[in-house]
Amino acid sequence: MRKLGRLALALALTACTARGAGHAAREPVIDPARALAEVAWLADPAREGRGVGTAGGAQAARWIADRFREAGLAPARDGGYLEEFEAPFRATLEARNALAIGRAPLALQRDFLPFGFSDDGTIEAELVFAGHGITAPELGHDDYAGLDVKGKIVLVAQDFPREADPASPFRDPRRYRFSEWRYKAMNARDHGAAAILGVRDVWAHEAPDEVPRWRGQVASRAGLVAARVTAAALGRAGIDVAALAAPGEADGRPHSRPLGLRARLSVEVLHERAATANVVAILPGRDPAVADECVVVGAHHDHLGLGGDASLAPERLGTVHPGADDNASGVAALLAVARAFVAEGAPRRTVLFAAFAAEELGILGSSELAKDPPPRCPIGKMQLMVNLDMVGRPRGGKVYVDGADTAKGLRDRVVALAERSPRLPLRIAFGGGDRYGPSDHTSFYARGVPVLFLFTGPHADYHRPTDTADKIDGPGLAAVARLAYRAARDAAERDGRLEVVRTAAPPPRERGERSYGTYLGAIPDFAERAEPGVLLTGVRPGSPAERAGLAEGDVLLRLGAAKVMNLQDLAFALRSHRPGDEVEVEWAHGAERRTAKVKLEERR
Repeated sequence: MRKLGRLALALALTACTARGAGHAAREPVIDPARALAEVAWLADPAREGRGVGTAGGAQAARWIADRFREAGLAPARDGGYLEEFEAPFRATLEARNALAIGRAPLALQRDFLPFGFSDDGTIEAELVFAGHGITAPELGHDDYAGLDVKGKIVLVAQDFPREADPASPFRDPRRYRFSEWRYKAMNARDHGAAAILGVRDVWAHEAPDEVPRWRGQVASRAGLVAARVTAAALGRAGIDVAALAAPGEADGRPHSRPLGLRARLSVEVLHERAATANVVAILPGRDPAVADECVVVGAHHDHLGLGGDASLAPERLGTVHPGADDNASGVAALLAVARAFVAEGAPRRTVLFAAFAAEELGILGSSELAKDPPPRCPIGKMQLMVNLDMVGRPRGGKVYVDGADTAKGLRDRVVALAERSPRLPLRIAFGGGDRYGPSDHTSFYARGVPVLFLFTGPHADYHRPTDTADKIDGPGLAAVARLAYRAARDAAERDGRLEVVRTAAPPPRERGERSYGTYLGAIPDFAERAEPGVLLTGVRPGSPAERAGLAEGDVLLRLGAAKVMNLQDLAFALRSHRPGDEVEVEWAHGAERRTAKVKLEERR
């Protein structure tokens, strides 16, 4: 799972024998011991954390294909179970990385280090101090006011002014975006800067003045050349950053100015790509009239490999992150569901079983499959997608089910299908907000497919080397797999199609519920994109995006004054506005450029 979203809980308990329309759902045989053994194999250190680009990750994909074959399932396409694609998996520092300020050359990885989101290139230009690189008109603060930075290199400080002051308006969590390097780079780019240098605010921290270790994490390019530099290295070049920052620390106001020096920054960061593969099998439906209305059961098979920026134990870089719960547990459940379907016989509708690759890099594998599904499973006719992600550690038998409101009556069916055995009763906790969430079901719901996302909850081992197989609850995992089977079987056997429910607008806020920012209603394609802009797979009905005229296939290019080159830019642009703001959006509709005014709403 890429990150843990908010889980708004509405607890529902039930005891019922499941029965799909026209099909008596027998008790599926799911072996907890076998599931535990499969988790142990996938999470073994020999799999190298199943990172994209690792031998262990490729070995895991082939192993899953063998399990599908043993179960008696056919490949979904003629080419076999493995459906390969390329994914960016590692950023590597190449030869042309250099920085000189004035006449002082600086040392790579001691004095300076490129940001992973930097463009490649060489910029030689005047160096300008731009404070903390913040433009916040709502706070009356703009480090770029009256400052000409076009074509120049800006030097900006980490975090925000008067960081230690509890009364600082920047300490409001809603404004923490201003402290993020990605925001500072985007803001510099939008003010016309050609490059940015970031320096640690050593006057506000006791931490060592050093550049961090290069972790090789791939990030989308920010649209300018970017690097960190130490205060000590700047001092050797004649720049006293503490003195530069002192006026702003005293009064909290911008004190940007030219520095009277030139700098030359060269960055070359190779985004390495590797072949990876979704593993996809099919069980053809028995009823030709509805066989192409496929049900998809999926789980991602990749994890973090040896760590990196996504690890919550950054000091353990180079250590295997086993990913037992995330998501060897989901794969084991997927295999159990597949075997149960074969044992019980083909349902009316075809069932597609998919172990997705590159979820941890941004749900890339599921996006590939949703964009190009097998011919027997057209996306426009899919009945339901069931996603299994982190399902091995239920506490007290609780399983979170998101997406239950993505089709009419689906929530009631889940309640009716939930198993309550004396040995381990499942408690269903419905989550309200993750139909667009940080896992693979998002790729399908964005294209109009109802979804269920099963998840047994967060824990302290998430994205750490301590997520090991010995902590998996075998009977609990089997119980979740049994629920997934029942839900998928019910959808595959029912007389009619599930009717998808698309969110028309943010629902009314209940008393005490938190707001989660600004809402446009554009549904992005999460797959990697080489060209600038964010490709849309659709818009939410009744949303500001729909009212503006945005539609599936359009490419969003600008929101307000902010260019939108990638998903990160879109996130920052939305976070820089408040609900109720009226802004202009620009997008490409084929070869045509369009603009419209939109009034942003509140996300909940």
